[in-house]
Amino acid sequence: LEESAQCYQAALQLQPGCARTHAALAGIHFELKNLDSSILSYQEALRLDPNFPEAYNDLGNALRGVGRYAEAVSCYTACLQLHAQTATTGGTTPHLLYFIAVTYNNLAGVLKLQSRNEEACACYEHVTRLQPSRAEAHANLGHAYKDATHLEQAIMSYHQALTLKPHYPAALANLVHTLQTVCDWRDRAAVFARVEGDIERQLAAGEASAVQPFHALAYPLSADLVLRLTKMHAYHVKLSAQALNLPPFVFPPKRQLAPGERLKVGYVSSDFGNHPLSHLMGSVFGMHDKSKIEVFCYALSAADGTEWRQRIELEAEHFMDVSTLSTPQIVQTIHDHDIQVLIDLNGYTKGARNEIMALRPAPVQVSYMGFPATTGADFIDYLVLDKVVAPPEHRHCYSECLAYMPNSYFVNDYKRSHQDVLDPRNIPSRSEFGLPEDKIIFSCSNQLYKFDPDTFDTWCRILKAVPNSVLWLLRFPMYGEPRVKAYAASQGIDPDRVIFTDVAAKDMHIRRSGLADVFLDTPLCNAHTTGCDVLWGGCPAITYPLERMASRVCASLCTAMGFGDEMIVNSQQEYEEKAVELALNPQKLQKLRRDVSEARLSSPLFDTERWVRDFDALLLKMWHIHCTSDGPRDFSLDD
Repeated sequence: LEESAQCYQAALQLQPGCARTHAALAGIHFELKNLDSSILSYQEALRLDPNFPEAYNDLGNALRGVGRYAEAVSCYTACLQLHAQTATTGGTTPHLLYFIAVTYNNLAGVLKLQSRNEEACACYEHVTRLQPSRAEAHANLGHAYKDATHLEQAIMSYHQALTLKPHYPAALANLVHTLQTVCDWRDRAAVFARVEGDIERQLAAGEASAVQPFHALAYPLSADLVLRLTKMHAYHVKLSAQALNLPPFVFPPKRQLAPGERLKVGYVSSDFGNHPLSHLMGSVFGMHDKSKIEVFCYALSAADGTEWRQRIELEAEHFMDVSTLSTPQIVQTIHDHDIQVLIDLNGYTKGARNEIMALRPAPVQVSYMGFPATTGADFIDYLVLDKVVAPPEHRHCYSECLAYMPNSYFVNDYKRSHQDVLDPRNIPSRSEFGLPEDKIIFSCSNQLYKFDPDTFDTWCRILKAVPNSVLWLLRFPMYGEPRVKAYAASQGIDPDRVIFTDVAAKDMHIRRSGLADVFLDTPLCNAHTTGCDVLWGGCPAITYPLERMASRVCASLCTAMGFGDEMIVNSQQEYEEKAVELALNPQKLQKLRRDVSEARLSSPLFDTERWVRDFDALLLKMWHIHCTSDGPRDFSLDD
């Protein structure tokens, strides 16, 4: 490619006014990832020939590559206008229609990056009309529908893609996730057998699985398979980082902190704003012991104007919005700040920029909170956990070294942010939400993707054993409601006993959580933030922990609150028996509810200051181990 570039440059010396040659050189620059040079060459080609549609399309691709999305949209739009003029004057040809489809596809991709999901759907619809037999066109439309929460249309698009191309792992993976989201459990065993087959084939070929690590949290997959899937995902993140061709960072020689010297700790997140992570951790960033810890927050998303973002910006010692910086610029900034312990609060969640951690801008790197599972990454040294969420017998589920917090690893800010819940006068009535005042209310306010048919069968048996009871769920999303009610009816439950309400604003969501008598957790992927909501609302929970981390978080919360024996069960049968026992024994249920309410102000679960002191000690111990050992190791504060 370098030689090709030299040839085109030589040609331009002889004929500098040739737009096609400038465009060809731009294409070489693009392949070499010299995007700034590519943009300049395409712009010169268009200056010489403003009616050059391919150059507009390719310039759009280069602008997209450097994050100049609005300009990319303008280029794709100009390209389509030129194609339309050609079609009007000279008619359509298969070649022209192909390029129109390509441009609509590119435009849709940039619109998705701008969260202009409805416009992206319209563009992908154009593509499917132009290329009705192309499976990828229907899958892309399915992705856009999914992002726009048009889940029924997404399901149809994925089915069409799989009809055209039966072995299509990406379409199957997205179809399965969408079906999971709306509680469509038909042929579940056969579907997941296909998914597992696709995962194994892709891993054997050295490919990243089409199943995203975050989606796998709620899937009935073995811990071994999920670990291998996640490791391969991390490997491909590392390849993407290596493609940036940055030299490795060099750190000062290892040394212990001098007396009075502070440990420099960085947090990287796209979720500093109206997001569960900030709802939980809002006060943490400003509560670190400033005599021992110097905190830097690196925001991967722009300010959203909410109180949560403003609070973190105000209280964190150093807060930087790096959302407009490139990955190389961000890692250089982190390294220039001499960060010693860097904490990734995203993991494999929306908005993450995992290449930052893969480039290792800090000597000690940690995963915490955002992703409740192993990262499978050799560039993550520690995963912060506790011994309930990750007992020794489940050590095989994790690739990182484990840093154990003394109580629950899961922090929250409710004692400071939601004091109003403690005053009974602030609690709404059941009737305000269409809930019966005279019945036992079992609830689950988890998102519907966490549901599975085995657990729902258990819920139905509980409802049968407690005739004077209802099940309260959230329209999260609304598309699941008719399917869940139909499934309940198929199990002999009157659908009217399954009551759905809309998602509420955070404050009201927590205040109304206590209206339920008992919270029924989902075993495959637990209530995490929701678990804190429920317990702070004064409602007891029943949780059945399994093997992987995401299935054990609620058990960690219940244990830290002091109710492990009362709320944690060891089988679906015990789960069912516990729920029925509490519902049919009003005195026992009321005592448990009183005990939960009274424990809110005294339990370690809601003692944020205590948690931050322990976390400070954990971070300092990580640095001590780094300076005195050959590498990271599992540890707890009481070692």
